[in-house]
Amino acid sequence: MMESKNTLIFETDVVNIASLQNYKFSVPTYQRPYVWGEEEIKKLLLDFYRSYQIEMTSSYYIGTILIKKNEGYSDLIDGQQRFTTLWLTAFVFKKLKIETQLIEFLEKESGLRIGFEIRKEIEAYLNQLLTKSEEMGSTETLKANIEELPYLENIAKGLTIIENIIKTLDKEKMTTFGDYIYTNIQMVINKAPQNIDLNKLFSTINSSGLQLEQTDIVKSKLLRNLGDHKVLFSKIWEACEDMNSFFEKNARAVFSESDWKNIDFANFYSFDPDLFKYKSFSESGNLSPKQQLSIDLILRDNDAVYEKSNSKNDSKSQEISCRSIINFGQLLLHTYRIHLKRERLLDFKGTFHVNRLIEVFDEMVVRNDNEEIKRFFYLLWDVRYVFDKFIVKWIPDANAKTEHLELINITLLSDGSYSRTPYSKSNILMLQSVLYFTSDYLRQFWLTPFLNFILDKLPSSPQDKNLLPFLEMIDNKMSTCNDMNDKEVSFLLLSDVPEFKFDIKSYLYGNKGTSFKHYWFQKLEYILWKNWEDRDDPKFKIFRITSKNSVEHIHPQSKSDTTSMNVDDFGNLVLLSVSQNSEYSDKEVNVKKEEFRNKKTYDSLKSYFIFQNNKDWTEVEVEAHKNLMVEKILEHYNYKCTV
Repeated sequence: MMESKNTLIFETDVVNIASLQNYKFSVPTYQRPYVWGEEEIKKLLLDFYRSYQIEMTSSYYIGTILIKKNEGYSDLIDGQQRFTTLWLTAFVFKKLKIETQLIEFLEKESGLRIGFEIRKEIEAYLNQLLTKSEEMGSTETLKANIEELPYLENIAKGLTIIENIIKTLDKEKMTTFGDYIYTNIQMVINKAPQNIDLNKLFSTINSSGLQLEQTDIVKSKLLRNLGDHKVLFSKIWEACEDMNSFFEKNARAVFSESDWKNIDFANFYSFDPDLFKYKSFSESGNLSPKQQLSIDLILRDNDAVYEKSNSKNDSKSQEISCRSIINFGQLLLHTYRIHLKRERLLDFKGTFHVNRLIEVFDEMVVRNDNEEIKRFFYLLWDVRYVFDKFIVKWIPDANAKTEHLELINITLLSDGSYSRTPYSKSNILMLQSVLYFTSDYLRQFWLTPFLNFILDKLPSSPQDKNLLPFLEMIDNKMSTCNDMNDKEVSFLLLSDVPEFKFDIKSYLYGNKGTSFKHYWFQKLEYILWKNWEDRDDPKFKIFRITSKNSVEHIHPQSKSDTTSMNVDDFGNLVLLSVSQNSEYSDKEVNVKKEEFRNKKTYDSLKSYFIFQNNKDWTEVEVEAHKNLMVEKILEHYNYKCTV
C-alpha cells in the first residue's frame, strides 16, 4: 500500500552525547530563553552522579529531544533547556581543567556546538567563554555585559551553579564522571521530516494534552481488581495528587457531597466513606468526554494521550497559593515505604526515583492482595494530610514576587470556609529548610521517617514539642552515617535509632575550601539561629535559611600570597547565594565587613560572628572563629567538645 504524499515520517533513535559529534545545533526563533535555575540543574547533575556511582557502565536516560535538519544545522524544537545545561556542564569541566571526553561536546569544526538563531549575544557570550576559559578565574568576568543583556543572566548563573556543584564532588572521580556523561547519558532523538510546519509543531507540543504519566499507570494497575470499589479509591487518589494545592481544597472538590460545615479539616481525619461523599456518576447525568476519558483510564492500562480534567473548587475558603517541595510521584514512594514497614516487608530494591514508579509498585501488583491495596490507599490519604499540615511548602509573599518556605496554619471559620496563615518562624521551620536545601531534591529521604513519626503520634500542630527532637535526630543520624546510604538509613529510622560514627571535628578541621559539603554551613546556620541570644534583633528577625550554593572566602583567595593564612580553612569560609558572593567578589575584608553591616538582614549568621567580633581578620582570629563554630556543632550533636 502506498503512503500518502502528506504522510509525515519521524525518524527516532537512542543516542548518547558521543554519537552527536557530527551534529551542530541551533535554537530557533520561537524558543524561549534559557530559564533553568538551581533546582533543575542540581536535580540533573546529581542524578547523573548518583547513577555513575552506582554503576559506571549503566545508562541514564534524560528524555526526548526533537530536531529538524536545516542547512547544516539541526534546529532544537524541543529539549533546549537540558541541551544547553549539558553544554554549560561541558564548559565547566573545561574551565576546571578536568581532562575528559565531555569537552569534545563544546565545539564542532572550531565553532560552537550550539547556536542561537536570534540571540546572537548569547552565542557571542559562549564563544567568549571558550576563548577566555584558560585565563578565567571566575564566570563573573563578563558581568558588565550580563547586566546590559538581562537574558544572559540565567546562563551566567547556570555556569556558577554547575561549577559549585562539581567542586563539591570527589575530585579524583571527575575525569571518569565527565566521560560517563559523554558516553552513558542517553536520550531519544526524534528527527522531524523536512516538510513539517515547525511553528505549528512547536505550538502543538506546548498546548496539547499531557501524555499518560507513570502515576496514572500505577493507579490503574492498583485499581484493576478492586471491583465496585474502583471509583471510591480513585477519588482518594484524585484528592491527593495535586500537590500544588492544599489538601482540604482538593478534598472539598473531589468529595463535594460531604457535610463540610461539620468537618473541621484543621483536625486529622482518616478516610471514612460515611463522612467523605462524592457525587456518583449515575446521579450526574451524561458524562462529558473529559469525565468519560478519566473513568476509562481507571479501568484499563494504555499509553494514550489524554487531557486531565481540572476540577473546580467551589469552596469559599480564604486561600493562599502554595507550591509543594515534592511531586506526587515522590509522595507515592514515601508512602509506599511507610506502607512496606507497616506490612512488615522489606524496603523496595534499587533507587528511589519517580521514573521507577511502575517497576516499584509492580511488587504490590504481583502480590495481588486487594486488602493490602486498600490499606495503601487509606494510608495515602493520611500521609497526604500530615504532609500538608506539618511539612514546609513554598508560599508567595503579598506581592507574589518572591516565595518563602512556610508552615501553614489552617482555621475553620464560622461560615464553613477556611483561612490560612503562616506560622511564625520556628526551629522546625528552619530545620526543614536546611533539610530541603541540602538534601537531594528528587528524594528528600528525611520525609519517610518524619511522616511516619507524625502519623504515629498525631500531634496537634507543627509546634508540638515532640516533633523537633525527632527531626533533629533524623538529621543528625543521616548526616553522620558513612556505612549506609540515605535510602537505607531513612528506612531503618522507621523503627530504630542506629549509632553511627563520623568524625565531624576532623572533617571541619580539614582545609577543603570550596569542597566542603554545603550541608555543614547550612546546619551551622540552623544551630546559630536556634541559639541566638538577641531574638529582637531586627536583622535576625527577618533572616531566613535559603538556598545557597557558593562558598565565599572572607580573606580573598587572590590575596592568599600576602599572608600565611590558609584561606581554605573552614574558619575563613561562609556559604552564600551566587548573587551575594558576586557582591563581595575579591574585596578586602574591611570592605566586606562594612557592606555586611549595611545590609537589611544577615546574609549568613556565620558572617555575623566573623564581622561583629573581629577588628582584624588574622590567622589567629580565623582559628578562633573555627574553634567556636565547630564547638557549637559538636554540642548540637552531643559530642564531647575538646576544641
